[in-house]
Amino acid sequence: MIFQQKNCCISSMPLRSRYFNTKFVLWILIFMGIFDPLIKDSVCALEITSHIKNYYVARDSSVTLNCKFVLESENLGYTEIEWNIVPSDRQQDDEIIIWYTGGVLYSNLYEPLKNRVHFASPDPQDGDASMRILDLKLTDMGTYQCKVKRLPEFGMKNFNLFVMERPSTPVCYIDGEEVEGNSLRMRCRSSQGTPPLNYNWSKASGNKMLPQTAFVDTTAGDLYLRKITESDTGTYRCVVVSLVGMEECEVTLSSPLRHTTQQTINNGTTAAIVTSVIVMIILVIAVIICYRRKKNEGVFGNEILMDELPPHTWLSIKSHNLGPGSLKSTHSAKDLMAVYENMDAGFMYKEKANNFMFTEEKDLMSNENTSTKRG
Repeated sequence: MIFQQKNCCISSMPLRSRYFNTKFVLWILIFMGIFDPLIKDSVCALEITSHIKNYYVARDSSVTLNCKFVLESENLGYTEIEWNIVPSDRQQDDEIIIWYTGGVLYSNLYEPLKNRVHFASPDPQDGDASMRILDLKLTDMGTYQCKVKRLPEFGMKNFNLFVMERPSTPVCYIDGEEVEGNSLRMRCRSSQGTPPLNYNWSKASGNKMLPQTAFVDTTAGDLYLRKITESDTGTYRCVVVSLVGMEECEVTLSSPLRHTTQQTINNGTTAAIVTSVIVMIILVIAVIICYRRKKNEGVFGNEILMDELPPHTWLSIKSHNLGPGSLKSTHSAKDLMAVYENMDAGFMYKEKANNFMFTEEKDLMSNENTSTKRG
């Protein structure tokens, strides 16, 4: 009866369905047979529990790269821990920094980190393989790898270390005139620091609230104030922040503010004073020039009246009797006139020369008449 019942059951199922079910079961058995060891190994694998992957640290400080792990309790093998620095060029081999195996510690294996690296735990095989680096330098930046082995278990994790420059103490100052109703800018500058640098402004006095019209440029470090009033006066604080530090400075907008009308009056007064000084200087210069000119004319005139005429051949006209055809004295008088015309006060000498020429001609005419009468 049972056999027959089984036959009935078998005969009642189509051949195609029986083939499909058999194939499906075989595939399940094969899948479980292949992946069962992998599943078992993944459950029993060594686990590194540290979750921080990226470290941002200031230069000259210290850092601890956390590498904590969990082992199976029944595993009785010895623990091996190794820290490497991964080169940027994947074709190069990893550099071993520090190594712990069989209870023996090997350090100073990497020259750039010599005497600056050690394990954070005195017994790293107990589950803490963290590494501490002292006196960080900018060249220490890179990717570090922690490897933990306890056969047949194995765990590995990479950590990125970024060594940055702290921002220097910024300098705060006011750019603009502290006049009521004017707009001005407060500036904040840090000369050092690895970007990105972020600048934040706040008011450190009064109600400690920035004016509603204020605008902060967090990248450049500027605070803009529009149409300032007495309520805007006080002390303002700037804080520069980076991933590895922060510094601050303060600047004061003094009270009371100057007024525009007062500034205009002051400017007008200053301009009037400057104009008056210039006019006075011009008048003094003009007086000095006129005085010197008059003095020179007076002295020159006296010299004309007092100086004696130089001896010339025509002076002997009165004492010698020249012939009517002689022109020597006439030529001498003309030569004298030409010389005097080239001098600064030539008109005075010209007049003198003309007088002498007139006298000379008169004497010549007298001599001619005398000679005619005697003849």
